[in-house]
Amino acid sequence: MSSAAGPRGCNASDPDDELMKLRKINRVLMDRVERDMDAQGADGYSLFRTAITLETRVSERTAELTRLTRQLMLEVSQRRLAEKALLTAKAEAEQANLGKTRFLAAATHDLFQPLNAARLFLGALAEETAGERARELLGRVDAALDSIDELLGTLLDISRLDAGVWPVTLTNVAVGGMLVRLADEYRPQARAAGLDLRVVPCSANVSTDRHLLERVLRNLISNAIRYTAEGRVLIGCRHRGERLSIEVWDSGIGIPEEKRSEIFEEFHRLGNAPRRDGKGLGLGLAIVDRIARLLDLRVELTSAVGRGSCFAVSAPCSPAAETAEAPEPAAAPTSAIDGRCVLVIDNDAAALDAMRAVLESWGCRLVTAASVTEGLKHLSVLGMAPACVMIDYHLDGGALGTDELAVLRCHFGDRLPALVVSADHSAELRAQMKRIGQAFLTKPISPPRLRAMMSYLLGRSATG
Repeated sequence: MSSAAGPRGCNASDPDDELMKLRKINRVLMDRVERDMDAQGADGYSLFRTAITLETRVSERTAELTRLTRQLMLEVSQRRLAEKALLTAKAEAEQANLGKTRFLAAATHDLFQPLNAARLFLGALAEETAGERARELLGRVDAALDSIDELLGTLLDISRLDAGVWPVTLTNVAVGGMLVRLADEYRPQARAAGLDLRVVPCSANVSTDRHLLERVLRNLISNAIRYTAEGRVLIGCRHRGERLSIEVWDSGIGIPEEKRSEIFEEFHRLGNAPRRDGKGLGLGLAIVDRIARLLDLRVELTSAVGRGSCFAVSAPCSPAAETAEAPEPAAAPTSAIDGRCVLVIDNDAAALDAMRAVLESWGCRLVTAASVTEGLKHLSVLGMAPACVMIDYHLDGGALGTDELAVLRCHFGDRLPALVVSADHSAELRAQMKRIGQAFLTKPISPPRLRAMMSYLLGRSATG
């Protein structure tokens, strides 16, 4: 919208220009008066009366035009002020949104730190617990930590999507491989619920952001399992013109017509999930909706109450797929950890204590420090060299774990196995770690996943 545009399609003009126009109008009217007087002959009285009448009309028209011009200028001025206020309000809203996102990112980072320590302490406790009842209770605590982790991460994701600060990388994605991998990941969960999870083979490719599309499909598959009591979940694709529709079908409870728009709102959940553990956070479809708008995906829903639902996501087809990621090698036997020296660098004391409890329960010889300088001093006193390093990405004084790791490799060789960890869940950091080929885990860290990663790194070092 142009700030110079006035009401009724008029453009704002300089007041002097308007007065010039009025003078021209007056001149035209006076010319008409003179022509009329000439046409009426020598009747002086008639000429005089006509002149007076026309002069009155000219005065009235001039006054009216002057009034309208002033009104127009006032409206233009008001519109300019309104547009300026609107732009200011928009800028303030955008800044507030970014401020909210930065606050949530900082708060989430700080919350992930104690959550990480709690999960590690829980893992260490599980190693020493033999009773079945105690293990059951530990499992429930771990599930509760999973829910907290998911909630914090999802709230941060929604904030970043709303603020428009989520980076998008469009690539050509092979859909078939992605669906097979997701099905393998969710099949144990489906089997535990008594469901059959199947994937129809697909050789098509789409142009979109691979990570965000995968996030959408994860939410849809998880929801399908959560709201299906018996039967199956089917994942397949079909071509619709120049787009590919990726569809998740279930034989679940279905969604009533009046609820279909509400389910995409935050914290909205259907209250009749068939299992006790089926109560989600009510944020999955809100994420789906935001990602779909960000990537220009189309999300369609068909459902029949008591018979099931289908969520379909369509994306533009592309002729070729990106090179598939190499699968992560299987973890080496956990004996690769026993007796090995592990240097852990983290500026959070609780995280160091928790890591010590976990790694020592696995038989590691542990050296902990808040900085690389401190870690090198401890190693020098002990006369040891680390077999593996685990380092936090954000350290005191603005130091970055990747830079500090380079210092350590100057001392112990470029092939020193290392794992970078962080409470920063941003896609940018993940992409950076992937780009430099650095092993990376986000906090809170699952002890089984940590053990598998360390076993792999140490096993690869032993065979390399």
